[in-house]
Amino acid sequence: MIQDFSQPVESKARLANIDIIRGVALLGILVMNVQAFSMNFSTYMNPTVYGDLTGINYYVYFFSHLLADQKFMSIFSMLFGAGIVLMAQNIEEKGGNAKKIHYKRMVILAAFGLAHAYLLWFGDILFPYAISGMIIFLARNKSPKFLLITGVSLIALCSLMFLLTSFGLPYMTEHDLAEMMAMWSPSKELIEQDLTANRASWVGQMDQRLIMAAISQENLVFYLPRVIGLMMIGMALFKMDFFGEKFDTRALLITGIAACVVASFLIVIGVNESFARGWDLPTMFTESQYNYWGSMLMALGYMCLLVCFCRVSVLAKFKMLLANVGRMALTNYLLHTFICGFVFYGWGLGFYGSFERVEQISLVVVIWIFQLLFS
Repeated sequence: MIQDFSQPVESKARLANIDIIRGVALLGILVMNVQAFSMNFSTYMNPTVYGDLTGINYYVYFFSHLLADQKFMSIFSMLFGAGIVLMAQNIEEKGGNAKKIHYKRMVILAAFGLAHAYLLWFGDILFPYAISGMIIFLARNKSPKFLLITGVSLIALCSLMFLLTSFGLPYMTEHDLAEMMAMWSPSKELIEQDLTANRASWVGQMDQRLIMAAISQENLVFYLPRVIGLMMIGMALFKMDFFGEKFDTRALLITGIAACVVASFLIVIGVNESFARGWDLPTMFTESQYNYWGSMLMALGYMCLLVCFCRVSVLAKFKMLLANVGRMALTNYLLHTFICGFVFYGWGLGFYGSFERVEQISLVVVIWIFQLLFS
């Protein structure tokens, strides 16, 4: 039975709104992740590392960075936090032990994440989400004010760590700087090694995958405060009934548009400065700050607009499809890995390093259509 999304948002409809927004975020995440599947991972951060960056390929990069990079991941993180509060409330209302069930779920999610990272794709988010979920559960009963202030403070802490790293670059050893450069702007030899490894069989790809997964785990300290902070903001938004009827539609619409405009302005400044500097090493820590903060502002804008979208009496069937994607978030997230892994890695079709950016985004659209229908 198709739910009537044109009706006033009540408790069940509020859950549907969260599912719709989660579905949009899940699909949007693939816009950036496809780059990490299909090309050297450094290209995700530094677009000049590999692949054509002219004509339509430049515009695919530019708009992917502007509209998707860290935006949908930020939404996904906030919804994860909101989901923790929601699930705990539901369990406690039924007389269950929310703490026991939550930590059991997080342990299982962490196990899935480690298996995902070391067996399939190093770019896993399930493990850091599980660790963050274990920590954030302790704050589920805090006030929205506490959650918002603490969340923003943690996000700022993560930003500060990156800035302090940039200040320390002149004092680092040549070995440390060489390791950073290998990740930020790898040599042609390193890129060729990466291409060979990822075009190999699953076993042949093993060493490269294990190295990248280990590096990702080591870097948790740099981005975990941001993830936890976003989850806390999501908790606060849920408690403020952001996903329900509390906030006026017109106010949400104006806020959403304004947030996206200001965020776009910041992100464009960062892109222009990065190109002007030739994407040198300090760019990773300084110019990236524009998108770091702009992405969160745009994520908030997206959520405001999506809540408005959920309220209007149009595209009910399409909203149902998006909600289904959101309800199957874990399955669809893992499907991204299986589909992209099959297309790009040597244990499948082996197109790693062969797709231009415009071809990558075309594949994304195909996967979107499949997941909307499959879910």
